[in-house]
Amino acid sequence: MAQANSGEFLTPEATLAFSDGLFEARSQDGIKFTYGCTLIFPEKDRAFFQDKIRDVLGKKWGDKGQRDFDKGIIKNPILAGDGPQAHSKSTGELWAGFGPGKFFIRANANQDAQPRIFWKSRHVDATKEEVYSGCVGVGVLNAYTWENPSGGRGVSFGIRAFRKTGEGESLGGRAPFNPDKWFVDLDGGDEKIDVFS
Repeated sequence: MAQANSGEFLTPEATLAFSDGLFEARSQDGIKFTYGCTLIFPEKDRAFFQDKIRDVLGKKWGDKGQRDFDKGIIKNPILAGDGPQAHSKSTGELWAGFGPGKFFIRANANQDAQPRIFWKSRHVDATKEEVYSGCVGVGVLNAYTWENPSGGRGVSFGIRAFRKTGEGESLGGRAPFNPDKWFVDLDGGDEKIDVFS
């Protein structure tokens, strides 16, 4: 039986984490490669995603789907900002940018469907230097149901595009370069000359 899909929707503004996955497909098992990222939201936006989940649960499993979901039988894609998945498996430390008062979702795309990534123009794809973990933006996602003989049943999010809407504090890795921090403009006659400040 076909799985249910919400169709595409625009998310509320989020903090982007694990941004490299938008640019490079990665594999958990060495076989299936996917693109993906994590989007962190304030608790006030939880109801938005609950509505999307409720929609696909009803389409796929009817009222029983919501009951099974409430019992934890169907896996929930909304994860607590200070829960187990928000911590490093190797160190146990909370990932930068996560914490209480927040929740997060993971959104993925198949290897043959890399998400589009934008910043200042919807006509030009953004670079890894422009779109980094810690920046703020909105995603074009869809919610869908799934069933797996070993993994059970669940709801997940797919990602079609991400658009950066503003800067943010880097959550690790390489921070964005800010030339204004290092250069000042000097009057060089008819042209401006950039020099170290």
